[in-house]
Amino acid sequence: MALTANLIPSQITTFPCPWDAMLAFCDGQQLSATGYFNNLNSGQIDLGGPNPVSAAGRTDFIWNIDLSQLDETTGDETYRIGLVASNDPTFTAGNVETLAVHDFGAAANRLFPAINGTSPAVPATGLAGTLIQLPATNLMQRIYYRYLRMYGLLGGTTPLITARSWISRAGIDV
Repeated sequence: MALTANLIPSQITTFPCPWDAMLAFCDGQQLSATGYFNNLNSGQIDLGGPNPVSAAGRTDFIWNIDLSQLDETTGDETYRIGLVASNDPTFTAGNVETLAVHDFGAAANRLFPAINGTSPAVPATGLAGTLIQLPATNLMQRIYYRYLRMYGLLGGTTPLITARSWISRAGIDV
């Protein structure tokens, strides 16, 4: 069963999250295999560095994922998109934490196949893209993380995803 919108008529509201290239992981980047989204800022945001969100300790933000393409041609494609963090700028394996994750695909291929429906089409009919906005923080299990990256775990016959992604602190009240 596909996911459907609520029957209550309303105007869809989003978080006010203006695009800022200094806080972006990627812009129009395509992936066809597992890897980092990294065509802007080397795919890494330094919350303790010289960028506009520099802050000691906890940093709350909205993680924006704007998808313009998501191939589901054969129906076995899987897409798990994660916001990952580390205090090691090289993101050495074993020294990385997942802060947030979202997945796409047929119900049987999603993170919780027994309860998830098939994800809505990307992009939705009549739109140029699909925007996912997830509130997040760099604090996980009493550890503050300085560096952020966006990671895609792709699977299936013909996975292909095109994304633009950034974080924003504009109007955040988390």
